[in-house]
Amino acid sequence: MKIYLAPLQGYTEFLFRNSYLNHFKGLDLAIAPFIPSGIGDHVRHHRIKDLWKEHNRLLEIEPQILGKSAAEIIPIANYLYAYGYDTININMGCPIASIRAKYRGAGILAYPEMVEMLLEKLFIDLPNQISLKIRLGNESVEDIYQLIPVINHFPIKELIIHPRIGTQMYEGEVDLKTFEWCVEHAKAPLVYSGDLFDLNTYRNLQARFPTIDRWMIGRGLLFSPFLPEIIKRNDISWVEKEIHRFWDFYFELEDQVLTYRERPKNQLNKLKEYWRYFSQAFEDAEKMFFAISRTTNFSEYKTEIERIRDVGIWRAGLNEKESFQFIKTI
Repeated sequence: MKIYLAPLQGYTEFLFRNSYLNHFKGLDLAIAPFIPSGIGDHVRHHRIKDLWKEHNRLLEIEPQILGKSAAEIIPIANYLYAYGYDTININMGCPIASIRAKYRGAGILAYPEMVEMLLEKLFIDLPNQISLKIRLGNESVEDIYQLIPVINHFPIKELIIHPRIGTQMYEGEVDLKTFEWCVEHAKAPLVYSGDLFDLNTYRNLQARFPTIDRWMIGRGLLFSPFLPEIIKRNDISWVEKEIHRFWDFYFELEDQVLTYRERPKNQLNKLKEYWRYFSQAFEDAEKMFFAISRTTNFSEYKTEIERIRDVGIWRAGLNEKESFQFIKTI
């Protein structure tokens, strides 16, 4: 069984990944947040800073590219291959409306002929192996019934499926019935991605889809960095004894943010963004995050974080689905 870190734009870049990997186990691979295509034939090295080898020594990383045409994707893919990345992931799952409107991300899923033309060109012209990250469709799950036969024509390394449509964003329930159809009909190895927040959910999914042995975790890991280990141990009872690992991780991440982001306001906003998720691991999460969000400078922020470390109560029911209703909306 393998567990992958999802590519959460603005959250899971190298400064987060390295801080995390210094304190937690359980991950086997990370899909990096996407590189936007359309940057021309000449790729400047600073545009792939998140993928620099010196930033990624602790875990296998797979680059992700967002684009709708081979002409956009090929220059970046070739550059990455020459740099040492023999696999690229094509983002066909981003649900942001402005991206979908340009036929990128999940927007391309409604046009199987575009997907076919893109994959044909990529497999002819690129040396890279190719994996895909998709949803069940853009506005309708009917898209997937047209897409899977198209995708089956190509030697896709892995097919990562988030069982929602693009217009849902992250709202509503995941569509496990349609995902089950994908399991039955897709030829490529499948990775399940979506609403994997706790051990009970994993157990239920694994029982329903026993052939799936690759799982992607995104927001669930930000809520509880222990989650990959919890799943691999199939046990949660040990976590309360090791909460100190969260704080060791957090303070390293804080140092990384202060190092790589120069402007104080930018630093503070980034740390607040992380606490929108981290706060959910504690009792009175909404009240806690409200207090953090109201801080106006780093000194105030630091005082609030230290207070949480001293008096904050880690949720006892980490495996209870109702603990995750707030985070599922962000």
